[in-house]
Amino acid sequence: MQCGTKTANLTWEEMDGVELYLATATSRTGTTVHCNSTQPTCHFSGLKCGELYEFSVTAYSNMCFSGNSSTVETQTEPCQPTGLTVSGSCNNETVVLNWSEAEGAIAYVVTAIGNLGYVESLKTNDTTIDVDLPCGQIFTFTITALDNSGCDGTVSAPEQFKTGPCIPEYVHSFTHCEDSLGSVSWVMGAQADSYLAIAMGEDGHTHHCTTNTTTCTWTDLHCGEVYIVNILALDYKCTSLPSNSTTIKMAPCIPQNLEYSFNCTTKVGSLTWNESKAAEFYIATAETNSDHKIQLSTNETWTFISEFLCGQEYFLSVQAADSECTSRPSPASKLTSEPCPPTSVSSHMNCISDIAMVSWSGSAGAEFYTTTVKTKDGESKSCWSDSEKCSMPHVPCGQNYTVTVIASNKICDSDPSVADTLQSVPCVPADVEVKVNCSTNQAVVSWSASTGALSYKVVAENTQNDRTFCETAELTCTLTNLTCGYLYSVQVVAEGETCSSLPSQDVEFSPVPCTPKMGSVILDCYTNSALLDWVYAEGALYYTATAQSSSDHVSTCYSNFTNCELQNLQCGQVYNVVTLASNDQCNSPPSTSLQVESVPCPPEDVVPVLDCSSNTAYVEWRASTGAESYIVQAFGVEEHQTGCESSSQFCVLADLMCGFTYNISVIAINSVCNVSQSEVEQLQAAPCMPEQVEARVDCKSGGVMVSWEPSKGALSYTTVAQGSAGYNSTCSNTETTCLLDDLLCGLNYTITVIASDDVCNSTESSVVEIGTVPCIPQHVTAEMVCSNDTGVVSWEEGEGVTSYKVQAYGPDGHRTECHSSESSCELPNMHCGQLYNLTVTAQDGRCDNSNAFLNLMSVPCRPTNIKALLHCHSNSAAVTWEKASGALAYVAIGVTADGSHRTECNNTETYCDLRDLQCGQTYNVSVFGQDESCSSTDSDTAYVQTAPCPPQNVVVDAQCAKGEMVVSWSPNADAQYFHVAAVSNTGARLYCNSSGTTCTLSNLPCGQHYNVTMLSVRDTCESKTSPMLHTSSAPCVPMKPEGRLDCVSNSVWVSWNPSQGAASYFVHAEAADGHNSNCTTTSSTCSVQDLKCGTQYTFNVIALNQHCSSNHSTTFQIETGPCALESVKATTECNNDTILVEWEKTLGTPVYVVTAEADDNTFLSCNTSSVSCVLQDVRCGTYYRIIVSTSSDKCSSLRSPPKKVETAPCAPRNVSVVPLCETSGAAVSWKKSMVATSYQLIATGLDGHVAKCNTSVNNCSLDGLHCGQTYSFSITAKGATCRSLPSLSSFKTVPCPPVNLTVDIDCQTNSGKLSWNSTERAVEYISHATSMNGKTLFCGSGSTSCTFNNLECGDVYNFTVKSFDGFCNSSSSPTVQAGAVPCPPPYLRVRMQRIKKMDWAMISWDRVNCSNVEYLAKITSKIGNNPQTLMNVASYWWERPYFELPMPCSTTFSITVQTKNSAGVGRPSSIYSGITAPCAPQMVQYTGNMQSVVLSWNASVFATNYMVYNKSGGNRSVLCNTTKLSCQITNFDPSFTEVTAVNEVGESNPSQNITGLVGGRKRRDVQDDQVSLGLGENLEVPEVLSVTGIKGSLHVKWRKVKNATEYTVVIEEEQGEELGGQPPRVETVEGDHYEETGLKASTTYCVRVAARDAVTQSSYSSPKCRNTGSSL
Repeated sequence: MQCGTKTANLTWEEMDGVELYLATATSRTGTTVHCNSTQPTCHFSGLKCGELYEFSVTAYSNMCFSGNSSTVETQTEPCQPTGLTVSGSCNNETVVLNWSEAEGAIAYVVTAIGNLGYVESLKTNDTTIDVDLPCGQIFTFTITALDNSGCDGTVSAPEQFKTGPCIPEYVHSFTHCEDSLGSVSWVMGAQADSYLAIAMGEDGHTHHCTTNTTTCTWTDLHCGEVYIVNILALDYKCTSLPSNSTTIKMAPCIPQNLEYSFNCTTKVGSLTWNESKAAEFYIATAETNSDHKIQLSTNETWTFISEFLCGQEYFLSVQAADSECTSRPSPASKLTSEPCPPTSVSSHMNCISDIAMVSWSGSAGAEFYTTTVKTKDGESKSCWSDSEKCSMPHVPCGQNYTVTVIASNKICDSDPSVADTLQSVPCVPADVEVKVNCSTNQAVVSWSASTGALSYKVVAENTQNDRTFCETAELTCTLTNLTCGYLYSVQVVAEGETCSSLPSQDVEFSPVPCTPKMGSVILDCYTNSALLDWVYAEGALYYTATAQSSSDHVSTCYSNFTNCELQNLQCGQVYNVVTLASNDQCNSPPSTSLQVESVPCPPEDVVPVLDCSSNTAYVEWRASTGAESYIVQAFGVEEHQTGCESSSQFCVLADLMCGFTYNISVIAINSVCNVSQSEVEQLQAAPCMPEQVEARVDCKSGGVMVSWEPSKGALSYTTVAQGSAGYNSTCSNTETTCLLDDLLCGLNYTITVIASDDVCNSTESSVVEIGTVPCIPQHVTAEMVCSNDTGVVSWEEGEGVTSYKVQAYGPDGHRTECHSSESSCELPNMHCGQLYNLTVTAQDGRCDNSNAFLNLMSVPCRPTNIKALLHCHSNSAAVTWEKASGALAYVAIGVTADGSHRTECNNTETYCDLRDLQCGQTYNVSVFGQDESCSSTDSDTAYVQTAPCPPQNVVVDAQCAKGEMVVSWSPNADAQYFHVAAVSNTGARLYCNSSGTTCTLSNLPCGQHYNVTMLSVRDTCESKTSPMLHTSSAPCVPMKPEGRLDCVSNSVWVSWNPSQGAASYFVHAEAADGHNSNCTTTSSTCSVQDLKCGTQYTFNVIALNQHCSSNHSTTFQIETGPCALESVKATTECNNDTILVEWEKTLGTPVYVVTAEADDNTFLSCNTSSVSCVLQDVRCGTYYRIIVSTSSDKCSSLRSPPKKVETAPCAPRNVSVVPLCETSGAAVSWKKSMVATSYQLIATGLDGHVAKCNTSVNNCSLDGLHCGQTYSFSITAKGATCRSLPSLSSFKTVPCPPVNLTVDIDCQTNSGKLSWNSTERAVEYISHATSMNGKTLFCGSGSTSCTFNNLECGDVYNFTVKSFDGFCNSSSSPTVQAGAVPCPPPYLRVRMQRIKKMDWAMISWDRVNCSNVEYLAKITSKIGNNPQTLMNVASYWWERPYFELPMPCSTTFSITVQTKNSAGVGRPSSIYSGITAPCAPQMVQYTGNMQSVVLSWNASVFATNYMVYNKSGGNRSVLCNTTKLSCQITNFDPSFTEVTAVNEVGESNPSQNITGLVGGRKRRDVQDDQVSLGLGENLEVPEVLSVTGIKGSLHVKWRKVKNATEYTVVIEEEQGEELGGQPPRVETVEGDHYEETGLKASTTYCVRVAARDAVTQSSYSSPKCRNTGSSL
């Protein structure tokens, strides 16, 4: 039969001579079906369902036909069940199904599928069945008929039925203590159509709420009530039972009719109100807007409040309360307390008008105020005010008053304020007298006592409105600080505590005359007397002037005027001159002294010494008494003259003419006179400078030949060559030519020549510039371009090279060359396998003989004679070839014909093995030759065929009935045949070979397990074996089956002997009426359950394994226990440990025994004489089978059929959590919970994240959990009707990735330190640095930083970090990119060079150890040291380690150099600081006549001294060398005079714009000449009094200079021999001191100070040096 098609196929054994067969099928009802066939088979279709058919066959030949064959009976599949009806009750979970009997059916399968996923499948022999189904679901029912043939009938038409709504659960009220609002919520296992919530109050009032959600809210509940709430679930025809109840507690009712009153005297308020329903006590509250709150409770309906604050507006309310709830406050009433007393009472007198002024801070609650003042004897005055102040006039003087203020409103007065004290105005003093003290210039004033005065103030004012005063508590007072010489008027004022009296009558007096102010003192150089004048002194009648020298010589004069003459002064002395003024009573103090110097003595012991380097003369002499400075004059024998000035005992004569003889004398001068001249000394000058210097390059030697014209007076010559990179060379001889043969190649040199005699050298000749021969090319490298046989030669470009030539010579005679003006060149078409000799020549068009030599290996030649041989056992190929020229190693490559697989091997010999070849392929094999940098072209191709592949898609089909196994596989054209091997568990081996795709192994014994393998064979080469497959023969038939009856569960325990080869057993029990039951087990016992009571069953056992089943065992029969008690009902509540068993009472039965048997054969029991009993200590997750019997004999005649009950699932146990590192999740597993049909896992993180998983198995995986969180796991098991209690556990997720990454690259060590924020629970961090070319560095660390070493300078790296908690890595952190930038140059060298009247900074540095580095020089400067004139200049980026930039004069500068490459820009180098040469002096002016003038100029910033030159005759001669801003010149010609400024860096350009007036002089007094010409006075040089050094700072103090308005302070770090220190600090300040901070500790600084006015600046003082770690 073919199930489900109503067709049958009939086959028979074919007979000889038969031409036609007639097959007949006859049913029991007589229906006949025929089928004709010429073959031994026939197909019957359209058979009726549920019929037993008898089949027979008749054979026909040409003339005859046989008789009917023996018959065969076959049952068709059952018919489709019809007439399905479903019925049930609203309040019962049992559903009854009925249907019509189907023909041919012996049993039925009932299937119920709920709309929420619940599925139930039951088997029955009847046409009706009771099914217990969950509430609230729509179920679809179908019936399938079964028969004995193994065919299922057609499924019936479906019917639907909805079970009654579920009872709402977990009813909960989420409102409490409200006035009229109440809300409840509940949980539904299955959603109902609607819900009815009923709230019943204690007063019998009922409120209803209908909704289709699981919450309900009432807004009209009564206050003071307690409501009981139940929920009903509704659908279109049913209503559920009421839910468990909950309660809603309402607040007491709000108190009404609140009334109050306030007593101003006692400051107490009273409150009353009406009684409230359900109130046990009341809470009264008084609260202000400023949050002051008074609250008290009472059992009465009234209360008193005494804690009111003054001046506040209180809002009164009352609340009713019980033990749980408090009502809302009653409507608020407003009460105002008494005003607060005024505070901050302040009183004072209007001292002029005698009015008392009282003020205070306004008090809360006040509407007006009353102020009272009272004396000690009770006299008082008052005033009223509605503001915060009040005034009372006509208060008598000299009295003390007490002041108080009271605040009032319309109801109450405040307490009086804190009293204040008021003092009235004192009386006016009288009897004032004055006496003057001449020695102190003070006046003593006296007077009579004044009533009410605490002290007195005396005020004196002169005619110039100058005022002075004194204060005292006595009756006398001394006036100090009187202004001299002016008439004073004095008055006395009496002062009280707050007021002063009016002034007394004024009294006049005269003070001491003023001290005369000195004017000037002028020395007459010829008479040696001093002319003195001063300014008129107020109050003076006559004057006395005195001059006193340091040797105590005194000269005096008297005058009624403001001048006199001091005569007979001694020479060489310094006099201090003072003047006194006198009147009839007193003398003034002495005036400030003026100093005057007498005529200095002539200098002695004059010694001139020639300075050969500068052709200047150093002249020294013995000091002259009284001399301040000296003038040195030098007159040449050949009419040239020069001179110099000095304030010490030496002086330098500059610009001596070469070869001249000079007569030298010294004149001593002071600030007034210059008339003392020494004796004359003679001096010979240095030789002259060489002229016409020429230079040319000698290509052969690489040197430079220099020549020049002879120099006057020279005995020998020295030639100096200065290289552009700082390299020098010299040579000395007596001739006028010289060969410099040690010069460096490729550099530009500046060449000078110096002439010498026995004593001195001349100045340098004019500079000649020349470039040397090109250098031999450096850093020459050569490499092959492997793809096109081209050699690339590169080098570092040299200075002065115009082009390069590269020549290559091969050992096979091949020669090629190339030319380039760049730094590389290509040599094409080089022969393979040749070692070429290369020559690189640098050419400049003048000397082309600088060669560099190196070798270059060309690309290797291709290998030949390639052979490949297969090794079948290892599926590898041996490859051989012949040696190739130039190859150091070889690579053999095998590629399949379709290109899908590639493998290779390498060796330095001429063979290697290609391994890991794929089976069943043909490989194309070629070989490449390699050297250190290139590979050859590929060789000719060899071919090799690999071993065949193992058989694929092997399938073993165990044909149990035949005792055979059939092995099949996919075709493989590469194999000649296939070999099959099967090995049993007893070691027996079976084999078969086949060239097709199947092979059969027969005669298999029962109970055997087989391991089956295969391999493919081609010639003598076998493939690898196929993967092992496992199969079995049919298990042996179980022996000796037997059974015993369990009367409690009405089940049968069946046991038997184990069968060989069995994996499990199937036990089948069948009754005569067709009812059957079965069980499956892996052991040798099994309990067959759900048997009918009082029925005989036939049992048999079948052994099973994965592939086959045995024949069934011998059978045995058992009759089940009798049944009489019916309608037994067992009920269990979820998560409860009891079962309630109920039944119908039977007459005459005194005692019932209830017995429950669990799955593990444990028992529970109880007995009773009623119709119910509760079983205690029920276990969760257990199936119980319960019977009720009338005695302990469980198989008695009076017993119920067993009732099966399922308890709630147990909470899952043995929870295990394993992190899923890759998905940031967790794999959770637990012990399977019996009776559980599904599980729910809820994971809740500390951050509120929730993840859920529903599953039907005992494990679940959660992905995407938040990192670094602790999750709480809750696992519940769900059974058919109940859910278990939750199983709780926790789990920590994978760590979060680190954040806030920073990278610090150390260019010195080529390392990078990566830092990050710590991650919670991380025990280790793994960081990565990946370069742009894919190279990755790793670094592990237990801290929050890690250092990467061996970074490639110039590479850019992407840095990431992962956290590791001991089990999982986090995801990668955000990427931070940083480049391994080059270090800055460690040392800078800066040399200032004058080129065409412009200073250039020649900057050079050492190259940085990194490839492809470019450099950038930056200069930041202040022109004129002025912060307002800044200059920022940068070079462009280039590869060379030097740069030249022009620099302004008088500029302080800072130089840095930066580097960069492909990784980025590096940090700047250390700063090199310095200053430039000063600018030319400006405003050069002269005064005097042509024979003698004073030349002056403005200061030049950073100048240390100034030079004045005469440039007549084409040569410059020094006229003056001074540190001051003026110089006296004789024989002056402005057209040939120029002035320069000088410092340690160099000399400025000359200032030639000289202007001025020429006029006569009245006296030989320079200072007097300047005054008379209106040019103003020269400022004196400030005298530095002290320099104090404290760590990091200097404090400078100097003596002020007359007419100076400000001072320039220069602070310089003392320099050693090296250059390049910090620039000087220059500040402009007022006053006589200055403090500089931020200096280096323990460092010596030198300080100079110059005075300035609006026009001129003095010379700087002599440097005064101090260490910042010491002080004067």
